[in-house]
Formats: sequence, C-alpha cells, structure tokens
Amino acid sequence: MTVPEPLGALITHRRRQLGQSQERLAEQLCALSGRVTITKNEVSRYERGRRVPNARSLKLLAAALGLPLVDLERAAAGARSRAVTPAEPVAAAVADAAEREEGAVDRREMLRQLAAASLVVAGWPVGTAHGVDLPARVTAEHVAELREATGLYRTWVRRHGGGGLGRHVAALLERASMMHSAARDGATRTLLLECIADLAGLGAYVARDVELHDYAGRMYQLGLQAANASGDRHLGGHLIVRMAGHNIELRRPEETLGLLSAARQAAAAVLTPGERANQHCIEAWANAQRGDAAAVRRAVGQAEDEFARSDGTAAPEWGGQHVTEAELYSLTGAGYVDLARTDARHCAHAVERLERAIALRGDAHARNRTLDLLSLAEALAIAGEPVEASRTADQALGLFGGITSGRLRRRFAETAATFGAHGGRAAEAETARLRLLSASAAGSA
Repeated sequence: MTVPEPLGALITHRRRQLGQSQERLAEQLCALSGRVTITKNEVSRYERGRRVPNARSLKLLAAALGLPLVDLERAAAGARSRAVTPAEPVAAAVADAAEREEGAVDRREMLRQLAAASLVVAGWPVGTAHGVDLPARVTAEHVAELREATGLYRTWVRRHGGGGLGRHVAALLERASMMHSAARDGATRTLLLECIADLAGLGAYVARDVELHDYAGRMYQLGLQAANASGDRHLGGHLIVRMAGHNIELRRPEETLGLLSAARQAAAAVLTPGERANQHCIEAWANAQRGDAAAVRRAVGQAEDEFARSDGTAAPEWGGQHVTEAELYSLTGAGYVDLARTDARHCAHAVERLERAIALRGDAHARNRTLDLLSLAEALAIAGEPVEASRTADQALGLFGGITSGRLRRRFAETAATFGAHGGRAAEAETARLRLLSASAAGSA
C-alpha cells in the first residue's frame, strides 16, 4: 500500500513547485481569508509538522496551492493520528533547509535596504527600485501615509511579536529613502528623515525580538544618524534610550548606564517626566544586574517621582508604549527579579510590581504581558511557591499561540532553568519546566 505523503512535505513540495516563498503563500492565505494575521511563520509550522491546520485552514491551503482538498484532509488526518515514521524527520529536514535558505535571502535583502537608507541619510540620493511606484510629487500627505503604516507595524509587534515583520519594515524604510531622494522641498525631506529615524528604531526593536542583535545595532545607528540629520534631538534621545534597553536584554549593565547618561546629555531639555521615569526604570534594572540593591531602590524612587509629575500630555507615537504605568512596574519588577536571584528577600517587591504590571496590560500588549508573566513565575519559583509559579507559567504558555517572538522563546528556556534551580521536588514545577522547554524548542525548531 502506498504511504501518503506527509502533510508538511505535501505543502512544501507544492509551494516550491509553484515557485512561491513561504511569505508569498502566507500573503495569499491572508487575501483568501480576509485576515492579516497569517505569517510565514505559520506556513513554516505547517511544513515542519509543528502544527496541523484546522478544517478552514485546509480549505484555504487547497485554494492557494491548487491541491485537491481531499488530499490535504487525508494528510492532515494522518498527521493527527499516526506515530512518528522514518519519513517524517526527512520531510522536516527538507522544510527546515528551505526555511533557512529563505531566511538568508530575506536577511540579504534587508541589509541591502538598510544600506540604501544609510546612503540617503549620508546625503547620497538613491534611485527608485524596480517595481516600486513613487508619487510624481512627494508631499506631506505621503509622509503621513508612511507614518500610518509605521504605526500599524508598531501595534502589530506589541501584540504578536516581531516574527516575519522585519522584511516589511525594511521595505518601508527603503520606500521612505527613495521618497526622500525624489522629494523637491526641504521641509518634506526633513519630515522624511524623521520617518527614516522612526522606522530604523522600529526595525531595531523588531530585530531585537527575533534575536538579530547585530542587525538591531546597525538599525539603531542609522536611526541616530537620521534623527541628527533632521535636527530632532527628542527622537535621537529616545533612540539612545532604546539602545540602553537593548543592552539590558543582552545583560550589559555598564553599557546600559553609559547610554542613559548619553541620552540625558543629548536631550535633557526636551525629555518629558514620563521619559525620565522610563530611563530611571532601565537604570534600576541595570543596577540590579550589577547586584547594587541600594542603587536599585534609589532609581525606582526617582522613576516613581518622575512618573507622578506626568501631566497627561500625549507622547509621540514612537514613545507612547514606554511611558505607561504598566511599563514602570514591569521594568522595575524585572529588576527586582534579577536581585532576587542572589537574595530571595527581594521576591516580594518583584511579585508586587509584576502583578500590578500584568493587571494594567491590555490585549494590545500580549507579547509584553507574556514576558511579565514569565518574570512573575520566576519570582514565585525563587520565593519557594512552586504551585503558584507553575500556574503563572501556564498563563504565559496560554498566550504564546499567537505570538512569534525569539526573545519570548528564549525567556521560556530561561524560566525553565529557574524552575529547575528553585522548583525543588514539586511535581507541578517539573511539569511546568518541561512545558516551558517544549514551547521554547517548538518555537525555535
């Protein structure tokens, strides 16, 4: 009897037969479904056998790939019911190789787009890329459209993470660069430089989230150069602070503190109380990584004092998410978790602050809410509360399905390690540890 082709291999072979990338197939599925939430990451999970499409998704795949629905349904049924066969690892290896190849092509294209933007910021015009339609006359209305698109991407990464988004942000950055070269009046060109700076900052944030840290650093440098060229010291100072946040993720506290000092010198006159509060939060976390509890308490107090001075003035769109009360409690709570790793007496402060942050987070910030839940789970595990820590980890795992974030996958693995070190013999903690490791491995395979 002929063994039916595994579902993942069937999708992969047909897609490649049609000469489509995973990204192009995802775009077709979005168009057929009327949704914008299907990404190349979802296609990749289907092809690697990490997820079996539901009945509706199978119909969409049949339409997009021109395959008989019955063939896909039969392969899906087999994927749900059969044990692992020798053919499946081979199919998964084929899909993984294809995904790596596509990822390398994406990265080369993104680097080319970054280079084009760098030329423009340095004062060298670039031509219009093949297939890109630019307006005959670039106006402020076209700048507003760029800003609107940037805002949509910013909202997406807050909710869903940065997976699959980097290429789109880089393409928009290149478009802004070409529009700058085509613009005729100085005012519009200055506005476009501000757009380039903002897009570079967003591109860096997305790159951080998918663990492309070198690329993130290059994006931040471009953003700073564009902000300087436009004369926008406020945006420039903001980008320096975001670089400090990046160094916190990389556990480089000394570099973080140096960047915060540079930001204060560069933009002291234009920083709002909320922005100063955010800087003190990052300062507190950096000092926690250094093990300086007194400096942490001092910086937390300064952050709360500055936040209390906020007058409710709307922040620029590029800075709004960083000056909220939820962010204040999230960053300082994470700092206290780092202190608790060597002194469990700090757990109470960590738990209190993280619970407050989680309560303040809405659905629009699902990614950050999940990160807060993982930090809280760690604090509870260190405090010797394995059952409550496990329940909190389960909440984080429950939110993971719609998020594509390399940083989040790494945090799953780190939280699992904390459970292993502090969970003792509690069965709940061991079960949670294994589930966290499974989620980390499934996301990164």
